[in-house]
Amino acid sequence: MFNFQVRIVPRSTKSRIADALKAIVEGMPVFKYVSFDKIKLLASDFQPHEIPGAQFIDIAETITHERNRAKRDWQITLEVVLRSSQDGEVTQQDLWNIEYQIARKIWAVPNLGIPGVIHCLYVSNSTDLHLLEPFYLLRLDFSVLYYENLVSDC
Repeated sequence: MFNFQVRIVPRSTKSRIADALKAIVEGMPVFKYVSFDKIKLLASDFQPHEIPGAQFIDIAETITHERNRAKRDWQITLEVVLRSSQDGEVTQQDLWNIEYQIARKIWAVPNLGIPGVIHCLYVSNSTDLHLLEPFYLLRLDFSVLYYENLVSDC
């Protein structure tokens, strides 16, 4: 007879935020690849079947200690990679339209439906149509403000 014990590991708010953001972008039919954990350093690292691709990049986090909890401001970048193909050329408007769609999806529920999350703040975006041809990049910078307990939830 085996005696297995299941240990439930508490998940950080940051993990839940990452899962929620990834699920939002994965739910968009335009993307063939979405990642939060495995970041491709170069656009050329994306395989043809992974484009259009999107990857979330953890930039930094600022923490304000408030007694038994922390107010956190997590900066994240969402990088989108597209590529021109025989089927057509990527245009500036394509990048703007994808940015528009992503922003509407993420900010439809600004706290991502997660307890403790105050809201996501859209900080900036940029597009690059000419630097890495045949790859075209879109970058959305935002932060997620949230509270997380510093003591046990007894």
